[in-house]
Amino acid sequence: GKYVVVDSNSARLYMLDEHGIADSMRIIVGKPETPTPLLVSVIYYATANPYWNVPDNLIRSLVAARVLTRGKAYLTDHNYQVVTKLSLDADEVPKDSVDWADVAAGKSTIFVRQLPGPYNSMGKLKFGFANAQDVYLHDTPDKSLFDADSRLLSNGCIRLEDARRLGRWLLGSEPEPQSDAAEQHLPLPQPVPLPVSGTDSTRA
Repeated sequence: GKYVVVDSNSARLYMLDEHGIADSMRIIVGKPETPTPLLVSVIYYATANPYWNVPDNLIRSLVAARVLTRGKAYLTDHNYQVVTKLSLDADEVPKDSVDWADVAAGKSTIFVRQLPGPYNSMGKLKFGFANAQDVYLHDTPDKSLFDADSRLLSNGCIRLEDARRLGRWLLGSEPEPQSDAAEQHLPLPQPVPLPVSGTDSTRA
């Protein structure tokens, strides 16, 4: 059947079937200080209109830091929510109840997610797969970075040059959600293996 190979060294993704390479595309992989991990997993579904569940380190260094310098309007302008947990049934936490200085200093922990929309770092489509590092393949709203000479730019996740093209190949149809609702899983016809390879993740 099909399988997807991510080559961190060349910053390219390959779509393979029984005939060989069916397609490939440019990708963005992890920076030298936050490299994309080497792993083997399986993709079972695509997710349309994904949330971006912000990692703890970026809550401190990005979200909390910018709230302290720009005010809480930064959260509204970029569609961030503070929530009780990272799941679909999470409740929103009032932004004014958070001590943002403590969060930035690592003295308290909160959960933050970014709603689907034009600012969402996941774009319109992501492909999750089981792995200990919580990385995934995903769309991105910033397509200009794919023209960079070096594409070592992410915090470990793998940004896709054309997520819809990968979705069409994996699903055998257009990756269309049923509505504008968040986190709609689109099951693949069959599970697709995914190895992420690369002996030196500091080279593009």
